[in-house]
Amino acid sequence: MNNKEPHIVKFSGGRSSAMMLMKLLEGNELKPKRGDVVIFNNTSAEHSATYEFTRKIKKITEKKYNIPFFWIEYQTYEDSSGIYQWSRKPTYRLTNDQPYSEQNKNGYRYKGEVFEEMISLSGFLPSMVSRICTISMKIFVTNAFLSDWFAQKQSIERLGHYGNTPKMSDDDLIKTHKKNGGGVPDKILLSKKAFVRSCAFVRKKQFWRDYTSANIVIDNDILKGSILGNKVQLYGDLAVDYVSVLGIRSDEQRRITKIENRIDEAQENQGKSLFNQPHGESIYAPLVDDNTTQEQVVEFWERQNFNLKLSNTGLFSNCLYCPLKSKAKLQQIATLQLENKIDKDTPENIDWWVNIEKKYSRDLEAEHRNIAKESTKFVGFFGGISKFVFEDIKNKVDRGEKIDPELLKLDSAIPCNCTD
Repeated sequence: MNNKEPHIVKFSGGRSSAMMLMKLLEGNELKPKRGDVVIFNNTSAEHSATYEFTRKIKKITEKKYNIPFFWIEYQTYEDSSGIYQWSRKPTYRLTNDQPYSEQNKNGYRYKGEVFEEMISLSGFLPSMVSRICTISMKIFVTNAFLSDWFAQKQSIERLGHYGNTPKMSDDDLIKTHKKNGGGVPDKILLSKKAFVRSCAFVRKKQFWRDYTSANIVIDNDILKGSILGNKVQLYGDLAVDYVSVLGIRSDEQRRITKIENRIDEAQENQGKSLFNQPHGESIYAPLVDDNTTQEQVVEFWERQNFNLKLSNTGLFSNCLYCPLKSKAKLQQIATLQLENKIDKDTPENIDWWVNIEKKYSRDLEAEHRNIAKESTKFVGFFGGISKFVFEDIKNKVDRGEKIDPELLKLDSAIPCNCTD
């Protein structure tokens, strides 16, 4: 590990990530003065067991080892473009490790609100082709956070106007959409933007100290040369060098390769948006270096006095109904969830996904698009479809339909390909 570059542990909420973090802490490899920090990107679609597990890991990290551990999530705010045309812009916010409520408005959101806010801003659903979930809620949020954290200031600034109510009008939305080459009918456009317009229109000023119990002692001279204004630069000639520490195992080489390719491409393309790969990021995967496999991770947690309360098979992974999972696996999850006591108002319930798919899928006929194939009436999580997939899965579960075991066997051989 580099002795001067700050290390950012990207904690996923899973066992591999947690094992890696515990070993780094026990080996005294993380240095708070260097600017080392742990971050957990909440999408509000995580499994409730993930939140419980992450809460315990955060407490150990901060209380025992004095390493800051921040819980961060995507949000939007309202701003003008300078010509009095209002729009929504993405940013992030810090949260504490307790659920959001009227009594705890700085808590993390867990009922799919973050996920829907991101979808409503973009106007379409994430898919295998367009992974806006990872790009917006993981890559962008992390980059926005790092540009603030590395600046070694005490807080993140307030964003948004000072009005008492939202200012963005229907006309603002429609004009912006058409200016960007959009052709969605006004009524459909406004319906899909309704949720994001109902969200908070200001990101309040937040102090680091209010969201971590660790003492913040960051003091790293190599970061100071990359500060411009009140932000550290992640792109261009002033790009800061730092190390991202990932909990990817040795049996997940495909994921490491994908990230390395993304970093190599960034050096060639030199994109400078926070949605792009930072130019000074390098990757460290301790579990790969130690040849740690999934079996060894399971054995490690069996020896501990607490564990993630999800099966070791990976079926109930953090984002329970992730659309990147196969339809057979999603049906299996929905079937097993019938036996579990779940919060019906959260993404742990397939009904949430049914509603989101219906609400935000593109209806090609309603948009007056030319339909090349009769089998493609909608475009959503699963690309072009003739009927809503989550609704079809739910109906199969309700009818008690059995799942083809060969499809499940095939799916079990397909590795997770999600990277942040």
